[in-house]
Amino acid sequence: MIFAVVGLVLVGVVGVLNLAILLVMLRRWREVEASGGFPTTGAVSNVRIIDRIPSFSARALDGTAVTERTLLGKETLVGFFSLTCKACVEAVPVFAGHAEQLRAAGGTSLAIVHGDDSADSELAAMLGDVMDIVIAEDAKAELSKRYGAKHYPTYAWYGSNGVVTSAGVGVAALRTELVAP
Repeated sequence: MIFAVVGLVLVGVVGVLNLAILLVMLRRWREVEASGGFPTTGAVSNVRIIDRIPSFSARALDGTAVTERTLLGKETLVGFFSLTCKACVEAVPVFAGHAEQLRAAGGTSLAIVHGDDSADSELAAMLGDVMDIVIAEDAKAELSKRYGAKHYPTYAWYGSNGVVTSAGVGVAALRTELVAP
């Protein structure tokens, strides 16, 4: 009988300990999510350093035609944003700072906003105020797929020759890895 009581107490203690660990992990997960996602250490960007600007043709929100030739010959920052991404809104001021530095150096910046009705979204309007070119794409994400972006926010920094010089995923990558030319 004593063994049964000790066993039940032991099971109860282990159950309470598991519950405590679970609650701590959930709280930490929420903190990380609220701060813009997990750090990029170990995060994989599908935009590779050896990649070139893919060929494409699209209309910017201001109605101008944009192709890969529009971006060649100058340093270019391309940012990929999604309407369903909370961290994307936090990334806008960080992108704005990099876009401003790039513009002063003679480069250009492009934002691609992914999601249904993205052209009329608040996120697209915010990006339109700070980026040189903003392109809205529907949920099919054809342009993002051409670039290789699968996570949001993602950035790719292209040299004047059209080859990726830096790429990353998440707000933390923008703050630490992205450097002006």
